[in-house]
Amino acid sequence: MVQNKRIEEMSWVEFEARSREIETILLPMGSIEVEGPHLPLGVDSIVASEICNKVSAGCDVLVGPLISIGYSDWHSGFKGTLNLSVETLTAVLREILHTLVGYGLKRFLFINPHLGNRQPIFSVATELRKKNLAIVAMIDLWRLAHEMAGDIEELQEKSFKHAGEIMTSVMLALRPELVKMESAVREGLQSGVDSMVQETSSRVQFSGYHLEVFRISSELTDSGVMGDPFNATREKGEEIIRRWVDYIRGFVKEFGKVPIHKGH
Repeated sequence: MVQNKRIEEMSWVEFEARSREIETILLPMGSIEVEGPHLPLGVDSIVASEICNKVSAGCDVLVGPLISIGYSDWHSGFKGTLNLSVETLTAVLREILHTLVGYGLKRFLFINPHLGNRQPIFSVATELRKKNLAIVAMIDLWRLAHEMAGDIEELQEKSFKHAGEIMTSVMLALRPELVKMESAVREGLQSGVDSMVQETSSRVQFSGYHLEVFRISSELTDSGVMGDPFNATREKGEEIIRRWVDYIRGFVKEFGKVPIHKGH
């Protein structure tokens, strides 16, 4: 029988026994926000949770409960987006991690595909490290896919685009019933100013150099799509997922060698 890894599906007795044996816990973290007209609002949360399940099947880890709502305020122009402030999200993470530290868990690996969650994670990770209580790492799945894209010959978009080929392919592999390709659109980011090239959600090229202009996403895209989903396929998604899982399992083994306490 396959041993259960998700703590919300364990009894307290099972959790007590497992937490004595294991130091590392994967923490899936996501968002509920616009992902274009063809993808569900919970893409980040779905992907983070599913990848944790797949990774844990071949690793000696526990999997924490999904934290499904993140900091998504810049998508507030699109209905359905849910948001926690940076301060609230940081407080939630602080209380969850301190509770788990109290149960003996010392290594935390966030599987987090959402940009807005990075600062709260970093803040709590730094607090725990300064107190010599634990060590925290984070893998941003979309950034990882962005870096891997050049090695995946089949991909047309060689960089990650919001609701574009990579994200849509992954969802076709994980939850195809939630993907509505008949509603898909192709759209790029528009700065609205001829002298400025909008390269990412905030990064702008102006006069040959880069700077940040902070606006909300509905100013830059009408649909919430920032790429081209039409070349997405289930097979491409499966390849990305395979690479993710192999990479994360390899990292987990090495992460276990990093000293938990400073100076040891």
